[in-house]
Amino acid sequence: RGGTKREHQTDPLLVSTLRFSSKPNSETPTQILLSLSLSLSPAMSEAVDEQISAGKQAKHKHWWTRNRKWMIMACVPHVVRGDRPRGFDCGIKLKIPPRATRLAVHRSIAPRRKTIDDHPYFVASTDHHGRLLLCASQGPEPEPPVLDAFYRGPLGVHHGFPMAYFICDTRTRRCTRLPDRRLPILHPGNVCLVGTASGGFIVTDLHPTPGDQQAILFMYNSASGVWKDRVVNYPPRDRPWGGNGVVVHQMMIWWVDLSYGLLADLAFDQLRRVVPGIHHDLRFIPLPDGCELPPGTADLDKCRCVGLRRDDLRYVQIHKRDGDPAVSMWTLDQLAGTWSFDCEASFKAIWNDEGYRATKLPPEVPTVALIHPEHPGEVAYFFLHSRVFGVDLRACSVLECEFFAMLNPPMRYHSSRFVRAWRLPVSNSASNNQKKGTYAPSERGIRAS
Repeated sequence: RGGTKREHQTDPLLVSTLRFSSKPNSETPTQILLSLSLSLSPAMSEAVDEQISAGKQAKHKHWWTRNRKWMIMACVPHVVRGDRPRGFDCGIKLKIPPRATRLAVHRSIAPRRKTIDDHPYFVASTDHHGRLLLCASQGPEPEPPVLDAFYRGPLGVHHGFPMAYFICDTRTRRCTRLPDRRLPILHPGNVCLVGTASGGFIVTDLHPTPGDQQAILFMYNSASGVWKDRVVNYPPRDRPWGGNGVVVHQMMIWWVDLSYGLLADLAFDQLRRVVPGIHHDLRFIPLPDGCELPPGTADLDKCRCVGLRRDDLRYVQIHKRDGDPAVSMWTLDQLAGTWSFDCEASFKAIWNDEGYRATKLPPEVPTVALIHPEHPGEVAYFFLHSRVFGVDLRACSVLECEFFAMLNPPMRYHSSRFVRAWRLPVSNSASNNQKKGTYAPSERGIRAS
């Protein structure tokens, strides 16, 4: 199959051979996309089970469970130029977590330069069929052609081009642009992709208008192929919405503003079945007491995140306690709409942990990456100097540490904004393979920021 090399099969999850070298003899874009296409074959879940050694399963026990296989997905894709075989638009490079799994797309999908405020972005996915939702600015490719790197010029110098949504199907390697709607894309942090039991999908995008008590909820259903919209209430009223991500869980949508709170659409289950005349009331849930900040507060994704841990919706925050840095975790009572405090960890205690000292990292306050989606304890992951490390917050102990190969954005921007937990999709025959360690799709969601 194209340029795939046999020696790379020694790493069971590195079933593709994406390279980032600019040397003349490095792989061509065609070879890159061909090799990436192998990573999500129909029998992938079963093959991965068979190839993972007992030693590696033990080493990565915090992520590799019998019923689930999670990856940590970098949200900014690698963009490749040049000719490509017909039908090859995208691919996935898998890495055993907590290392970075990455999406690659062709330049025709994301033609513009990358900056911190304008870049292609894997926005959200709770789809169990290998589909990802990508937002990318359109327009002509800059002249001369640009490399796959962040542009360091003044921000905003190349704005004005429209954004578009693409469904990236990692099984077929095709990217399909969704049709434009009557209003432009406001913020990719307000959109999510949800798979349906029938094999289709729904895209929802909240379009709030500050100063108005109402917002527009856009919905695209793959069954109809058109956008529909309806007016919903907007509890924050005069306050602009931060757009820090979306969580879909138990057929409820939770929009996240890390300075303020959550907006919940409790009627999404009826909405996805297109129940006529359903009335939508968005429910506002504030952050834990004392956590609200002014709208527009910068860099909140470096010190805060909201995510799922099994059935629990959790909030993590880095803050000061008596002048010393600490990190705390809360869990939401979804019925009552109140937060319960779980634990607080002093960074001094974390730095003194034997596991942290073994990482050779300096005693510096990191940035927040994500909340572990499955671990039974209070476990969060952090970035520091291109490393990602997991911490049991209750025990103040470091569980693991790995190099995190996220070339874009640069290291100084690494935060919860640019990563998310992504569940490895299952093969179409997974229901027949559960005894072999694969798993069947479910309606459970994962964090989307």
